[in-house]
Amino acid sequence: MSDTRSAEAPDTARHAFRAAARAVARDTGNTTHHLARLAAALQLPGGEPVQGALADLFRGVGPEGVAVRRAALQMAAPRLAEHIRRSFSNRVAAQVLPAVTPLATRWSVVAIPSADVSTRARRVSADDSRALADGVLAALREGDTPAQEAFLHHCVTCQDTLAFMLARRAAHKASLPLSDAWDAVSTALEQGRGTA
Repeated sequence: MSDTRSAEAPDTARHAFRAAARAVARDTGNTTHHLARLAAALQLPGGEPVQGALADLFRGVGPEGVAVRRAALQMAAPRLAEHIRRSFSNRVAAQVLPAVTPLATRWSVVAIPSADVSTRARRVSADDSRALADGVLAALREGDTPAQEAFLHHCVTCQDTLAFMLARRAAHKASLPLSDAWDAVSTALEQGRGTA
């Protein structure tokens, strides 16, 4: 999905998102605040803010708001991963989300992200992982060793297997040479080593 919004738009959307987050935190059951926050999240890049706002809505708006939940999910669906969309869809008519849920993200203000999600998901979003992988590909093409080392350090520290896998696969496709450090990081990630 290409983003044709101006450079100022993300800042404006971020401010609107934060203002709506404060309103939601003050009045967690207010449907209007939740929908305003979801609308602001849809103006931000990536899916994580949208998922966080939707999790808060499903936490704050009970089963009496099935129509609101369904409409919110329809608005958010194009920005959600399929398995996340299904999880929300299964909860449209259910009780409110529990306080701690794997559907919450670091962008949530009412629902709390569960420790049952991967270390990578708690520390970085899939959007971040993709952006980091794209960035290191440019560094590989330019021979920027410090940027490559910073990327590999990130992968081990955050257990970001997604970024590592995406970058490594793309590097192989582009026939870009990888240093021995990539093998060491691969081994460390396979063994689950890193700083937790």
